[in-house]
Amino acid sequence: MVKVKSFKLTILTRWVNPSPWKTAREEPDEKLEERLESYIKDLENKETAIFNLHAPPFQTKLDEAPLLDADLNPIIRGGSTVMVPVGSKAVRKVIEKYKPFISLHGHIHESSGCMKIGPTHCVNPGSEYAEGILRAYLIEFTGTKISKLQRIEG
Repeated sequence: MVKVKSFKLTILTRWVNPSPWKTAREEPDEKLEERLESYIKDLENKETAIFNLHAPPFQTKLDEAPLLDADLNPIIRGGSTVMVPVGSKAVRKVIEKYKPFISLHGHIHESSGCMKIGPTHCVNPGSEYAEGILRAYLIEFTGTKISKLQRIEG
């Protein structure tokens, strides 16, 4: 845990729900939920927590990625790539349950944006590493009020 002003930052960036890429840091949503709960249970004020959960929450527009065929090629219909939600149901569940102040995400590079789940601001800056573009969010806050939420890139 890291303290940011009067907020507690829970860093849980290693684990994500399964993907077609079968990376070493993937686990089923049920196990991921258990892992998240084990970290979150020790937080005193969950509503002032800042979650840094690598996987974005399921069905939030922060988790849309191309639908792939059996050979891992994107499916194209009508000239457009078919996009589907691929985020974590466990991540969404803990955000809905604990309502942290803010939740920071990555993992799905195609789905940059900011949205809310209940009172929680959720952000995924997205990046395009192959093109050398790194994106982030500049977030300023006082108390539990966000005064600036600006996407930046370089």
